[in-house]
Amino acid sequence: MNNGSVIILYVLLTLNALRYGTYILEGHSSSYYITMLSLNLLVIIFTITYRAVKAKKSSEADITE
Repeated sequence: MNNGSVIILYVLLTLNALRYGTYILEGHSSSYYITMLSLNLLVIIFTITYRAVKAKKSSEADITE
């Protein structure tokens, strides 16, 4: 994925996480909202971790060449 699509992905995930977070803070703590907030936060963490590991591997490959 290029940087533009990753930025769009982060913006969408953040907006969704904020939306579900506000639903929970307003008192609508159904299992659906909690699950969707958790999934959005997990995907954000996963994509950040994946891109960091990918960048580290590519920099290590550049060093060895």
